[in-house]
This record gives sequence, C-alpha cells and structure tokens, in this order.
Amino acid sequence: MPASSGASVVAGAPTASGVSSSSVGSAATQLDVALQPLRTASMFETTVTVDGVVVVRAKGRTLGDASQTTVTTAGKSVDYIEIPPRAWARHGTGPWVLVAGNAAPTAPLQVLATPLTLVAATSGTPGTFTATYPANALGLAGGPLTVTVSIAGDALTFRYEATTSGHATSSTTTLLPGPVDPIKAP
Repeated sequence: MPASSGASVVAGAPTASGVSSSSVGSAATQLDVALQPLRTASMFETTVTVDGVVVVRAKGRTLGDASQTTVTTAGKSVDYIEIPPRAWARHGTGPWVLVAGNAAPTAPLQVLATPLTLVAATSGTPGTFTATYPANALGLAGGPLTVTVSIAGDALTFRYEATTSGHATSSTTTLLPGPVDPIKAP
C-alpha cells in the first residue's frame, strides 16, 4: 500500500504481531504493545452492517486459546464455546452440540494482530493507524482491505468499509482486556 502524505510506512524486523518494525515507537511496536494485555484474556464486539443495516453482531471473550462467543443475525443468536481442539454450539437456550472446531467463529485477536501492512498516522492523531489485511481473513472475497486501527487507552478498534456485491459493508471490532475467569466446556 503506498504511503500517503502525513503517514510513514513501517519496514524492518518482524515483531511478535508479525508486522515489520524498524524502530522502537514504530507503528508495529505500538500495535504489539497495545495487543499484549489482550493475548491472555480479552473481550470483543464486532458489528457488521450492509447498506446501513446491522446484519451480524458477535460478542464474546477469550482466555488463551479458548473463546466464548454469541453471534446474532436476523434476530437469532447462536452461542459458541471453543476449547481447542473441541467446540460446541447452541441455538438460543437449546442444548449444546459438539461441532467441528472450524465451525465455531474465530476470535478476532489472532487475525487482527497480523496485518499485511501497517502505516502510522502522523497528522496529530496518536494511536491511529492504517492497516491492510487479506480479504479472506476478514470473511470477504477480493484483494486486501484497508482497516483503520485506533488505540484509546485499553481499547483497540478495527474498522473497515468496503463494497461487497454492490453493497456498502462496514465492520467495527473493539477489543478490551477481559476477565481471567475460566471458559468451561458445557
């Protein structure tokens, strides 16, 4: 992604987030430092809109590799618990059913921690970056997507807008440190 005026492209040695970094205080280092407390336990909420209408909302938490997520679409909710290598799902208050591990939604931290590129804004907005991610990593088809990353205190927000099949689509995901309460199998 070409750099625009008011931004600096990050390049150099990889950090723990997988993004290249050339100096302490770089965009990749700042993102890595902000993500560090979320790697143990985090809470997340994602809202996806199509043509201005909320079509999917996912809310959950992670503890290490385990996750607990509720996905709501069209007024119906499905709960997921994933404790690798196993995962369970249930509709509403129905019984838990063992599902294939890849059937459960992936907690967003792993995907969002590894952008293809990361550019720091230098226009007076500290903690704001532009990143690119493979579209398929975000559940879409096509080429890489541009995502705005904002760090405000303990919160990280990732937002993109795209046109998919002729429809205006946007997604906002917010990550916060979460409780270290165990995530238990049903």
